[in-house]
Amino acid sequence: MESVISRTKHLIRIDPRTKILLLFVSGTVIFIRNAKEIESFLFLMSFILLVLGKQYKAAAKFCIVFFTMMLLDIFMSPHLTGMIGTAFFTFIRLPRMMIPMIMSAALLMKTTTVSEFIAAFKKMHITEKIIIPFSVMFRFIPTLREEWTSIGNAMQFRGIGLSVKNVVTKPMMTLEYVLVPLLMSTATISNELAAASLSRGLDSDGTRSCIASIRLRLIDYIIIIGCIGVLVYAHGGNK
Repeated sequence: MESVISRTKHLIRIDPRTKILLLFVSGTVIFIRNAKEIESFLFLMSFILLVLGKQYKAAAKFCIVFFTMMLLDIFMSPHLTGMIGTAFFTFIRLPRMMIPMIMSAALLMKTTTVSEFIAAFKKMHITEKIIIPFSVMFRFIPTLREEWTSIGNAMQFRGIGLSVKNVVTKPMMTLEYVLVPLLMSTATISNELAAASLSRGLDSDGTRSCIASIRLRLIDYIIIIGCIGVLVYAHGGNK
């Protein structure tokens, strides 16, 4: 059933290994070369893949933030120097440089099932010592997000809104009503997910089958060629 769901969920299916490569490249080129053309290319690639993955809301939000920061950088950075220029780089340019990496991470998390992750790791010949913790972590993050939403709704119901004002004016109350329940839920959720993963036989020494179809398609090869081209361009321009 999961393979049927994954087929109909996305306009075009992309291999998880390709998404991991895109995430690696997006995070690597930041430290190799700072160039707007590279940022724009990686942003455009991640944006298209998010749209193909039917993540329209996330793609729209990233698009607005990226182009706003890009326009601010183009029109304001030439006129800023000293402390103001340093602050501008810290709060505008540096976060914008990380947007393609964040988008590729969102693509990986939002459009990949746990079964697809495990199947991809198996084909990459990664050890079980990495696969099992990662599969538990992959299930843990969405569950923790749901728990955070539930805590926020409970606070709203009691008339205690989770806002910047309350965090600044009532820090101890925020600590008590938000972080303490979240930490206690985290311990319970982690134990339950670990038990669920073990009950599915993730620690078994035998060879397991997987209903998720993992293979490289034409779109994967196009993305891989694009990632290699970005790395070559960034390394060549850095000399």
